[in-house]
Amino acid sequence: MDFELLMAIQYELPLSTTPLVDLAEKIGRSYESIEKALREYFSAGVLKRYGANLNYRAFPNHKQSSLVGFKVKEAFAKKINELGDRVKHNYLRDAEFNVWFTLKARSVAEIEEIVSRLAHELNVEDYVILPTKRVYKMDVKYDLYRGISWSYGIEPERVAMLNELGLGEEIKKLESLPIAKRPFLEIGMGEEEAVSLINELLKKGVVRDFSGVLRESKIGFRFNGMNVISTDHPERLAKRLLEFHQITHLIERIPSEKWNYPVYFMVHAVERKAIEDFKDEVAKLEDVKDIKVVYSRANLKP
Repeated sequence: MDFELLMAIQYELPLSTTPLVDLAEKIGRSYESIEKALREYFSAGVLKRYGANLNYRAFPNHKQSSLVGFKVKEAFAKKINELGDRVKHNYLRDAEFNVWFTLKARSVAEIEEIVSRLAHELNVEDYVILPTKRVYKMDVKYDLYRGISWSYGIEPERVAMLNELGLGEEIKKLESLPIAKRPFLEIGMGEEEAVSLINELLKKGVVRDFSGVLRESKIGFRFNGMNVISTDHPERLAKRLLEFHQITHLIERIPSEKWNYPVYFMVHAVERKAIEDFKDEVAKLEDVKDIKVVYSRANLKP
């Protein structure tokens, strides 16, 4: 595994008209060698994509999201994926509710309607809907040297909506650029125009960053832990947790009587011990009443 290249494409990818050419120069390699390596990593599923990582809060049809926990037979759980791009994640986890997925829609009411219909189709009698109240962080990167997730991005409170900016779904092509010297030309965009647009969208929160995205299961990160926290001061605690780079997702949710945890964060690691050690560190913070880690057993939406 070429740690130097995989770290560089996550953390050091230049936003330019020739990003991979400039990356090669930055790390002292030939362009041809990194193109060959990245093509191999893409074919093997190590590199999922690279480009502008879009904030889906900017999409009108996806502006509200919720975490949903189902008690359902594993054989039925993949049917959830038939909801298409409304479902971002779908995991089998070690918890009372065994299947957890994120669902996006225009409103909480629409989410409730979709979940109710899905639960009926799958004969699910018990479930929880945990709408997002505020996203504090959404930045998934893996430190291959530390063996644990490590990221810096902090979510803006407000994100501009695409329709306000006169943009539509076509900007999705900026997320998955071709592995080429001049990728923007290959997707039919003017190079300077594309770089200027991404820079503007970064300022407005529509683009989170410009980087490569790796698939954790292919780089040895075998464990991902959904940490859930019981607290009387979720906002204060969440702001404190922003100091920890190990966290990739940090979200305050509207809790349920069945699942009364308002603060959620994700940590990914090569070894389970790293996640447990970090949980023990967080447990010592003043506003934490209770914390537990819900581990993933299978990714139902690879």
